[in-house]
Amino acid sequence: MPFPRRLTLSLAPAQLERLIAAPPDGVSRPEAAQRRSTVYWDTAGLALWRSGLALAVERDGAGWTQALEPLASASGAVAPAAEDRVPLAGPTPDAARLCEPASRARLRGAALQPVFAVEFERRGARWALAPDSEAELCFDRGAIRAGRRRARLCEIELHAREGPAWRLYEAALALESRAALRPEPRSRAARGYALAFGVGTSPAKADLDVVREPMRAVEAFREICLACLAHLEANRPGMLAGRDPEYLHQMRVALRRLRSAFSVFGRLLPRAATEAPIAEMRRLGAALGPARDWDVLIASVIEPLAAQLPGHRGLIALARALEARRENARRAARRAVRSRAYARFVLGLAAWLGAQPWGSLVTLEEARRLQQPVRRYAERALGRRYRQVRRRGRGLARLDAAALHRLRIAVKKLRYAAQFFAPLYSARRAAPMRSALEALQEALGGINDCAQGDALVRAARARRSSAPRAQAEALVLRWIETARREHRRHLEAAWKAFRAAPRYWED
Repeated sequence: MPFPRRLTLSLAPAQLERLIAAPPDGVSRPEAAQRRSTVYWDTAGLALWRSGLALAVERDGAGWTQALEPLASASGAVAPAAEDRVPLAGPTPDAARLCEPASRARLRGAALQPVFAVEFERRGARWALAPDSEAELCFDRGAIRAGRRRARLCEIELHAREGPAWRLYEAALALESRAALRPEPRSRAARGYALAFGVGTSPAKADLDVVREPMRAVEAFREICLACLAHLEANRPGMLAGRDPEYLHQMRVALRRLRSAFSVFGRLLPRAATEAPIAEMRRLGAALGPARDWDVLIASVIEPLAAQLPGHRGLIALARALEARRENARRAARRAVRSRAYARFVLGLAAWLGAQPWGSLVTLEEARRLQQPVRRYAERALGRRYRQVRRRGRGLARLDAAALHRLRIAVKKLRYAAQFFAPLYSARRAAPMRSALEALQEALGGINDCAQGDALVRAARARRSSAPRAQAEALVLRWIETARREHRRHLEAAWKAFRAAPRYWED
């Protein structure tokens, strides 16, 4: 996942005007505003949208052009690249001139119609980021329109013209120090379809297929972290909208994987270089964790129990009390993700990965280790994590809650490492180990969820509970204990499968 050469940032109109009036050093005087208009076309059945594409016809001072754009962003914070723009004689698209053969075939004979438009004013400037780097800085203000529906558009686009693309993130940090802004993970096309038809994205899963055999260890670390960062950002809009708790869950998974990447490659990086990003990950994880714990308790215990006992007065009262606590936790999580600290974390981590400031802190021998082939490093890392799991799981039947928690963390680290390095190994040969790790993590995670749920219910007990409420609390605690025992039984079988699975990284 190379650093994209375009970065989109959203902000409030007053903040945009502030940056136009007082841009950072090195920015040329913004040009006069130019009006831009882009109309997006599709078939009546939304054939392009269903294929993950959008057909844009743009009008500027020179005339009309068209291009296909991917709906999804290439990363969680970056506007996707479109195919080369093709000149048109007028405002109507020409499907025969599309660059992608599959789309030409799909639209052959189909009637196209406009579905929404993006209209805005742009003020452009040049920004000398470094002696060898220059970017185009575009201040865009306008709206996305679909019939009578309208959504405000107020953004800055940064385009890398010369030099490394990662410097765009340094530039974004410099802008953020002057005005509150954040990366925009959604393309304009995706926002337009959502406005026109109410169709949005689903909770995003990670794409960790980024490590390749020729890579060096330090390159693999960077690519894995960028993939995790994209996963985190792709779920942010849905999490803030509160549509589905799965968005929050995916953000937590992305954060855990990020921390695991720092752990997997921790032997290569100086501690002084990694302390700040790790601290930010822990802070953000602590802000999101409570909301997820309430989601799990309510979805896996309260709702199923309420379905079995409809109309139970005590259970209704308990569910209402727990739901109020969940909403408080969700508000706290949303505040954390809306904060400027979160935006600085995302932009700062990407800039840190590009700048690689640890280079000045390592010895010559440490620098050599950073440059070792990723396959060699993967074998050692997977072996270390495997041995740690085996140590943590000794005497499994006798392990107490604290020991099971340590085993769960070790299993999770091994599973994440296996996911990071998966492209390096045969999927067929690795399947037994990966299946066993998934079952182990599910059983240990279930045991941990039971411990968390038990603690949450006990902490939420009313000082003076009515008899129905007290009965409901007892029912919930019994349900949790039954589930814990079931997970424990599954754990025994998963552990046997894990011990029997071949260590596929050992040739």
